[in-house]
Order: sequence, then structure tokens, then C-alpha cells
Amino acid sequence: MIPNVVKGGDMRGLLQYLVETDQGRTHNVHDNPHVVSGDHHLMAWHGAEQLDGAAANEIVDYLDEPRKRWGTEICAQVRARDPETDEVKVVGYREQNVWHCSLSLSAEEGAVDEDRWDAIARDFMDRMGFTEEGSGKAPARWVAIHHGTSSAGNDHVHIAASMVREDGTRWDGRFGDWRRAQEACRELEIKHGLRPVVGRESGLAVRGEKAAERETAKRAGLTNTAPVELAHRVRATAVASTSEAEWVRRVRGSGVVLKPYYAKGTTDVVTGYKAALRPETYSDKLVFYGGGRLGKDLSLPRIREHFAEPTIDEADAAVVEWTAAAKGRPPAVQSGRESAQMAPGASVEAAHRLGALNERLASIDPVDHVAWGDAARDVSGALSAWARFDPENRQALNDAARQVARSAQVSRRGGPPRARPKAGAMGAAAVLLQARTGGKGTVAGGLLMRQVLAATVALRDRQVAVRQLAEARALHAGAVQRLQQIPMVGYGDETTAVQNAAAEQQSVRAYEIAMSGRGDPRPGRTDGQGTPAIEGAPDPLPRVLGERPRDTRTAGKDRHGYDR
Repeated sequence: MIPNVVKGGDMRGLLQYLVETDQGRTHNVHDNPHVVSGDHHLMAWHGAEQLDGAAANEIVDYLDEPRKRWGTEICAQVRARDPETDEVKVVGYREQNVWHCSLSLSAEEGAVDEDRWDAIARDFMDRMGFTEEGSGKAPARWVAIHHGTSSAGNDHVHIAASMVREDGTRWDGRFGDWRRAQEACRELEIKHGLRPVVGRESGLAVRGEKAAERETAKRAGLTNTAPVELAHRVRATAVASTSEAEWVRRVRGSGVVLKPYYAKGTTDVVTGYKAALRPETYSDKLVFYGGGRLGKDLSLPRIREHFAEPTIDEADAAVVEWTAAAKGRPPAVQSGRESAQMAPGASVEAAHRLGALNERLASIDPVDHVAWGDAARDVSGALSAWARFDPENRQALNDAARQVARSAQVSRRGGPPRARPKAGAMGAAAVLLQARTGGKGTVAGGLLMRQVLAATVALRDRQVAVRQLAEARALHAGAVQRLQQIPMVGYGDETTAVQNAAAEQQSVRAYEIAMSGRGDPRPGRTDGQGTPAIEGAPDPLPRVLGERPRDTRTAGKDRHGYDR
């Protein structure tokens, strides 16, 4: 169950929206809006009727009555960035006495009956501290309204609550309410037998898409919402780059408007960034998203981990490119690495490096979340780059990239810059971004796909090994199977796409047995309780290139597989 919290100051506007049934709408059409939960007084009034505008006004008057009677004001600061000093300042205040939260179930859950929604909503509001039972204080008035499923098929309710209690005091849960709502939903999923959100228990949950973002994308004719598309472009260019300056140029060249955040009092110390899709027309509004909002692996400190410790000249070059981006000027360097022509055989070399990555993954401990998160980031970036190169299969590649990126959403601080391992996805991402003008025939697609698929299988089997089975299933269906179905039509070096059918069937068999709980798919391992590994199962990470004995893989490398 996913909560979405919004705070504002217009209770009447909110309720009028929730009861609207205009069938001329093309999205989020409200069907039979009615009250499914609230306090006993409100339920006695409106618990058995389809709501209309008049009923909505009555509910608004009821919810707002304590606030008006006691004259309690709740306001929030309005902040804006000073364009001259780049400092964020308070420029005013706005009313914030209305708490609105939607509770949305997965489409696979199906519809929930009204008694169950009533119980879920009451338990949720208890945990959020709006009720006397949940807070030990005077209750605040609230209502839960059901009006059908969303356009994506998710059954959901909307809760509208006053942030002023019956005795005129303020609801004291308005700070930290987003985190508390997430925790409450985790508890209620267990209590009410609801499907858990994939990634929540493993800490790999990604940012959800808002309805407004989906509608904006639909109007613009985009398959992905703006933050999803931005994440693809930022991650692909980061994986393909060897320096911060190169990454700034690449991401700007991919149709992204990039703006830096400077340390206070400086104009040359960049601490973060925000990104927006370049508008199609001058009248389109720029909508910016902070890097950390696009993905945990896309904050500037985490992106800087991609690159080696910069020299003084490289640091200066990055500042120059950030300054050009801040002022909307062309890149300072017009002939960087990203503008070079792809060398003959570059895609084959990139495939060899991916093969070496698969060898390295075989030696990483499954519980090393940092190393596996970095691997997922790199593989996802390569897939996002591939999606920009192959329009015919763009959506399937983007969907697979997004699914793989979930495994990169490891909560941690950015570490220091470090040398990129020679075995990685950087070469593949760079080749695919730079081969766009040369056509498919310039890329050894079958060879690259075989290696990318092997890395994705490794990520899937790692989730099995650490018993994150929901994540493993999502990776299998959302990435492995999608990639297996992509036709390599039109690519060069087609003969390399031929797979050993027996080995592939054996690998699938190993995965199915592991998911059934009968063992660990990795040879020589047990399930932690003495259960032997699957007899006869192949290594799920086939070393398709550069075969080397296992005992030499970690020579001269640290625990993450980087050169010492």
C-alpha cells in the first residue's frame, strides 16, 4: 500500500475535486464517490449516499468547524531562491491546515470491500495520531472517500483531515508525517494481509510516479514521466563518462537542462544539481528535479564516485562546465571525449569488458550491498544508453533499465572518487551513446546483449541468494525476460547472438528451483540451514569471455573488485 501525502489550505477545493464525477474527463474519472470511513458523527450523515457538491460543502463545514471556532492558524513558509545570490530565502507564508493522503493498493490486489477500507483507514489514522485512541489527545476530524480505481487500475481511498484538533490545538504530527505514513503502511500490509510494495522491505523502493506527472507525459506524447526519463538520461551519461566535466556535457547534450547548487557564499563549489527536460516550445514550463529525487544513486556525491580523484585541471574543467550550464551557455569544450567517433571494434571490446564484469560479479559476496548496488547502477546505465540507440526497442530496454536500477537504490552517503574498474559497463554505455549516427550495423548487438543479460541474471540470482525473493521475481519478469525477447534484428555480428539452449534451460531450471526454496542456485553453497546446493546446477554467471580460473579473479583487487 502506497501513501501519498499533500498538505494545503483549501479544504473546499479538495472535497469538490474528490466528489467530482464529470464523465467527460479523460483521466482519473471518479465513479460513485462516497464516504467509507470517518468519525461516527460524519458516518451517520454521509455513510450511505453518493456524494455531490452539496454534500461536499456540508463535509467541509464539519471538518473546518473546530479551526474556525478556535481561530487556530497553521501556516507554512514559502521559500524561493534569490537569482543574484543563489540563496534560498523565506518570501512569505501560506495556509496549511488541510492534510490529504491517498492510500493506493497495487493493481494485482484488486478491489477491496468497504468494510475492509473502513478498518484500514481507521487503523491508519490511529497510527498517524489524528484520533483520540492513537494520540491520547483530542481527536481531529477526518473523512475517507472512495471513488473507484485509478487509471492504472489501483483501488484507493482519499483521506481529508483537519490539522486542528477539537480543542483548537494543532495536530502535532505534521512534521515527519511522510516517514510515519510509510511505516504505518508497512504495518497495515501485514495486519490486513495486503500485498507489500516490492522493494520496501529490501530498502530498494524507488520514487513513485504522480498522476500529474503521468498526465503531463501523456499530453507531451512521452512514454515515460519526466523524472523517469531524466533518470534514464542522467544515469546513462554518468556511466558512460570518465570525468565530471564530460558527464555535464553529455547530460546537457541528451536534452537535459542542468543547473548546479553552489555551497553557500561560493560560485565554484558545486554541492548538488537539479535537472529538467528541455522544453519543446518556449511556452513550456521547466520542471526541475533534484538529483537525489531521481534516484538514490543519482545524487551528485554518488555520481562523483564514478570518476577518479580529479587533478587540479580536471576540477577546474568541471567548474567551467557547471558555470556554462548555470548560465545557459554552450559547453566550454566542444571536442571532448563524448564527441569522438566510435572506433572500429569498440562494441566488441565493450562486450569483452562486460564479460569481465560478469567474472568480477561471481567473486563478490552477496551481502556486499554497495558493490552489487554499483553493479546494478552500471548495468542500468548501459541499458538506458542502449534505449536511446535503439528506438524500435526503446520501451522494453527502458523498462528493463528501470527494473535493474531498483537494485542500485541503496541508502548510503556518497563515497570518495575512485578509479573505475576496467571490467564494467562504461564502455558499453559510451559506445551506444556515440554510435547513434552509425546505425545498428556498427554494433555487435548479439554479443553485447548476451553479456548484459548475463549481468542481469547475476543481479537476479544475487537477490535469490540474500532471500529477497520479491525483488528476484521482479527482476526476472521485468528485466531478464524482457531482454530475452528483444530481437537483435539489424545489428552487426549476428552470429554471436546464438545461445547454448541446453545451458540456458539449465540456468532457468536452477532459478526455478531456488525460488521454490529448495536450495541455493550457486554451486557449492547451501541455503544457510545445511540444505545442499542444487545438484548439477550451472554457475548462473556464465563466463562467456576471457575464461580464467576462479583463484586468480581477486588478485590485486580490493573487496569491491577495484584495482588496488
